[in-house]
Amino acid sequence: MNKDKIIDKIEKKIDSIEKLHDKESMMCEEVKDLLADLRDMQEEDQSWEHEEENLDDEEDFDEDEIDEEEDK
Repeated sequence: MNKDKIIDKIEKKIDSIEKLHDKESMMCEEVKDLLADLRDMQEEDQSWEHEEENLDDEEDFDEDEIDEEEDK
């Protein structure tokens, strides 16, 4: 094998490694985006749960008022 062929092979390997690195970087970014989406969804769910709890508390309060009025 001559030196030029070896150099060409080395350059091809370097290009392959760079492509792999680019793919890994892109995949990491995609995974980060998915995690961010999940966090947003989780925060929305928690917000809704909190709203539902507040609604339940208000309904209980309204029922207590109705019971008091019926007793009068």
